[in-house]
Amino acid sequence: MKNGLWFSLLSALVLLSCQQQNDEDRVKEVDKDGAVEMKVEINHLDSARDVMKTEKIFWVKGQQEKTVIDLDTVPALGTSTEVVKTSSGDDTTATIQKNYKIFITVK
Repeated sequence: MKNGLWFSLLSALVLLSCQQQNDEDRVKEVDKDGAVEMKVEINHLDSARDVMKTEKIFWVKGQQEKTVIDLDTVPALGTSTEVVKTSSGDDTTATIQKNYKIFITVK
């Protein structure tokens, strides 16, 4: 029993130390001297459709010059079943809507 406890603690310590935080690509503040700030989010509309909201904010010399918001309806990706924990800690199967992965290419 003692060996199992030590093994569990050691495993948890190794997993926690291996988690890598890469904040290098994260922007903490937008350069408002001359920039385009872009926000993208996708929300589930219903079982067949999702809505993608793209917001572009144009900054010139510290002033917000223009904001453009586009809404696009895109096909939903369907659902998947996953095992999740209930509030009491029991495992149960839940149906969850699949989410899009967002990739942005900047040129």
